[in-house]
Amino acid sequence: MSKPVVATIVVVFVLGLSGGGVVGWLFFTKDRVALLSYRVGKVEGMSMEAVVVGEENLLESEAVLEKVIANLDLVDEWGMDSKQEAIAHMQEKLIVKEERIGSRIRVLYRDRKQERAYAILKEIKSVYPPFRAEAVE
Repeated sequence: MSKPVVATIVVVFVLGLSGGGVVGWLFFTKDRVALLSYRVGKVEGMSMEAVVVGEENLLESEAVLEKVIANLDLVDEWGMDSKQEAIAHMQEKLIVKEERIGSRIRVLYRDRKQERAYAILKEIKSVYPPFRAEAVE
């Protein structure tokens, strides 16, 4: 075989390996998502966007997230140095959106482990109502 043919084979082989490595890295590091949805009552004179922003601020508040982190012992599970670091991590992974059907809020949590994402949302669901009731009053 000539040098250009060998060089072409080597280049194609190297590109194939690097492409496979990138695809594998993307597959193994992607976040899994857990979903929670609940209905909210519309407030007179308040847009749904404002309601969603209020819910997002409350869900991402330190009071709610500290309780979730403490109940699930997430600082140790994630190997973080402090609660503040865990709170910042959770705020980054928590997504609050408006559902287009009815007046519903959709809460998504992204994590590398599907079971942990579900456990975190389940804990948020159990911890959140007292904070929301206090904020609504």
